[in-house]
Amino acid sequence: MSLACPCGSQIPYLNCCGLYIEQSQDAPTPEKLMRSRYTAYTKSNIAYIKATMRGNPLVHFDEVEVKNWANESKWINLEIIDTYPEFQHQDCQFVEFIASFELNGLIKFLHEKSEFRKYQGKWFYTEALEPRQARKPTLSRNRPCPCGSSKKYKSCHGRRD
Repeated sequence: MSLACPCGSQIPYLNCCGLYIEQSQDAPTPEKLMRSRYTAYTKSNIAYIKATMRGNPLVHFDEVEVKNWANESKWINLEIIDTYPEFQHQDCQFVEFIASFELNGLIKFLHEKSEFRKYQGKWFYTEALEPRQARKPTLSRNRPCPCGSSKKYKSCHGRRD
């Protein structure tokens, strides 16, 4: 039995993001590209992350820094908030998401609205727009900890806040 894809789709990895990361198929939508990029971070596949970028993010891309961040983080969850088409341009869309991860014993959240553009029929990540922040969790202290430990948040990562 295959493991579920890290993107949270509950589909086996090779039938989900693995199609794009491992089998070199093009992601058909910005959301699927976003999910596959998140999954690539969970697997520290920096080559895929770089190959799916264009514009300023690619110009300023630091492979060593990104690889270190990906390796040092324990990736917990990806939540797609919404997808937004750019009505003036069919080749530009936005995906708003929250990625949660643990770094240095603290749970962090990256909330971003990402811009994706289509070049020669293929989608690429092109810009990070607001909201773009890593923030403290706003979790009820009596809820389960998002790290998956089965403990209450207040008895796990919440006690470190």
